Amino acid sequence: MGHRVSVCEPLIVGTHRHQTPLRGVKAIPRPREGNPDYQPVNYEYAGKTGHIHEVVTIGGRELAKVGFDDRKIVYYLIEDLELDQSASRGTFHDPP
Repeated sequence: MGHRVSVCEPLIVGTHRHQTPLRGVKAIPRPREGNPDYQPVNYEYAGKTGHIHEVVTIGGRELAKVGFDDRKIVYYLIEDLELDQSASRGTFHDPP
């Protein structure tokens, strides 16, 4: 049985690939209830608007690093995000 990758542990997994085409895209998390990969913080930020900082592929799964206005970063499975690519792009690291 292989190691199961939790969305809360992407930084401690050794091999991953970065993808940045979605950087700055507006994202609203819609995590599925009962997903054992998610922690309470994932549900705390559910429905709030954030912006993607980067997307990484770990263990064949795409995880988005989503930043929120309070500067909190939370990882979500890309398929659990409502994306608005038509909105102006930006992250809290970008100048106003």
